[in-house]
Amino acid sequence: MIEKENIASWVQEKIEGTDNFLVDIKLSTGKLIVALDKPSGITLEECSAVSRHLLEQLEPTGFLETHEVEVGSPGMDAPLVVPQQFYRRIGRELRVYDKLGKEMKGTLLSANENGFELKEITSRKENKKKIISETTHQLNYGDIREAKLIINFKIK
Repeated sequence: MIEKENIASWVQEKIEGTDNFLVDIKLSTGKLIVALDKPSGITLEECSAVSRHLLEQLEPTGFLETHEVEVGSPGMDAPLVVPQQFYRRIGRELRVYDKLGKEMKGTLLSANENGFELKEITSRKENKKKIISETTHQLNYGDIREAKLIINFKIK
């Protein structure tokens, strides 16, 4: 039986020495999905190379007789799950939900191996005046349920 750990090991073997990184592995009945990324964005050629490497490793096991294999980027609308994804999104707008379900929207100011800093700007009306306040949140990755990019298609 092929485990996620085996797949992760084979992926790491192939991407070692590059700036590519493993984001996620989803293994379900009949399907294996591997998500990769890199600071400047993963290319189709890089995904294909990892896919070929995985197929070579999996062929002798009989795994390919029962599973489809997909290797690609996580996509713009996928949640951020590893620190490297946060590093490349510094300066971008995020929507974050903490473990209690509280939503925060703001600009990603910084990120490290343990967590990230989010600047949230909120507004409220008080005596017919708009009051804008700014809050900076220090968040640990373990304290959030989900973080996603806010994709804005407005032309500036």
